[in-house]
Amino acid sequence: MDISIKKPTTALREAEVRVRNLVGMHVPADPRRGYTDRMEALSGSLLVGYKEGHRPSSPNRAMLVAGANRAQQIIRKANDQFAGICFLRKKESQLMQDILATHFKLIAGDDGGGTLDSNVVNQRLRLKKILQTDRRTVIEKIRRAMLSISFHLNTGIYLIDIDADHRDIKSGKGVDPANADHGTLGYVSAEKTSLDPMTWRAASFRWSSGITCGFRHGEIHVPLGRATEFTDISLAQLIIHEATHKYLNTDDEAYANDPDYLNLDLTESLNNADSYAWAAVSLYCKAVKAATPALAAADDFQCTK
Repeated sequence: MDISIKKPTTALREAEVRVRNLVGMHVPADPRRGYTDRMEALSGSLLVGYKEGHRPSSPNRAMLVAGANRAQQIIRKANDQFAGICFLRKKESQLMQDILATHFKLIAGDDGGGTLDSNVVNQRLRLKKILQTDRRTVIEKIRRAMLSISFHLNTGIYLIDIDADHRDIKSGKGVDPANADHGTLGYVSAEKTSLDPMTWRAASFRWSSGITCGFRHGEIHVPLGRATEFTDISLAQLIIHEATHKYLNTDDEAYANDPDYLNLDLTESLNNADSYAWAAVSLYCKAVKAATPALAAADDFQCTK
């Protein structure tokens, strides 16, 4: 049974068009500002948006729920692990050390290209070192990032369909679906800062930072109709990856399946979406996932615990 509703933004836009037509104001030939026009709650914590007539199949809807639930579990566990080290002074496990080395290039003894004063695993708290930039400084930064993502994902997830085969508006601009990039598995749009008054299409954008960036950036887009191509953990990784773009304003310095990922430095890794996503997944799976580009290419779709 289809229990979707018209998106409120679509209803408001239709009302605006009616008023403008009534009073003789300009309305473009295609007054849409976005592509999707339906939304549906698939669970108590997952809302999805899609184009009317393109509702994801039942198996895909089930996998979307499973992936969203798994993303919430994964990021909660990651936050707990980092909080234990930062607040309870728990020792870093060997797994944690391996994950930090693989996905953040935080390698014991390495000064991070001169960014760290010291990098000692499980170093004792000393007052004379409290103002230093050290290993725990980096771990605390990662902890804050994991906490932010955990808060946002665990208060509800909203996913919008990429629908590459049919989408003719992307990020507020007209696109030709015949030229769609089917390799894109997810994206978040920058904040739209102005609209063309004649076409109602986005004219300028900007990436925001700070605590309000999640409200300014666009929503998380994933291919709803391809959900069954992923395991629940791989889909969760994709959701977490895109969530870091939305809420942390991370970049794609390199994907884990790209050889360049191995060459990222500490600073680049701390600004890299895949670094946070795969670190969180690795903690959940109790094994370093996407450890090499070849393994990452498989884990992108078929990651298991």
